Order: sequence, then C-alpha cells, then structure tokens
Amino acid sequence: MLERLELESFLTLAEELHFGRTARRLDISRTRVSQTILGLERRLGAQLFERTSRTVDLTLVGRQLYEDLLPAYRMMTAAVERARADRASGAA
Repeated sequence: MLERLELESFLTLAEELHFGRTARRLDISRTRVSQTILGLERRLGAQLFERTSRTVDLTLVGRQLYEDLLPAYRMMTAAVERARADRASGAA
C-alpha cells in the first residue's frame, strides 16, 4: 500500500515532470520529493521516472502506474470533499 505522501508525490511529479514545481505544489522540499520517489521506486522494484540533469519523464512502468492510480485518487479526493461538504451543511 502506498503512503499518502508517496501517492501525492508520484502523481504530482508525473504531472509536473519537475521536482521543484512538485515540491512547491506539495509545500515540501525538493529533497523530500526526491527521497520519497526514490524510496517508492525501491519498494516497487521499478524505475518510475527517467531523470537527466535537465529533464524528468515517466518510464513505461511509471506511465502505467499513473494511469492506474489517478482515477482512484480522484475518487478518494472527491469522497473526502463530499464528506466535508455534508458536515458543513449539517447533513447526518
């Protein structure tokens, strides 16, 4: 199972393809993003991103993982937002 930070770091980096922008979006350090992604790759036993000094891109495994995780993440996020809205409106 993925930890929340792993999931959000992976999905955000897959969208941004830039460690600095990912860190800013998540309000964490660039180093934390890098360490989180490296740890995730070690746990999965697969490289998720191709990195050079100038570019970041998804590998085939990374692309597939992104496509598999994104719909579930969006559904979880929407469910949390609905729960917050229901609580705010006083729904039981």
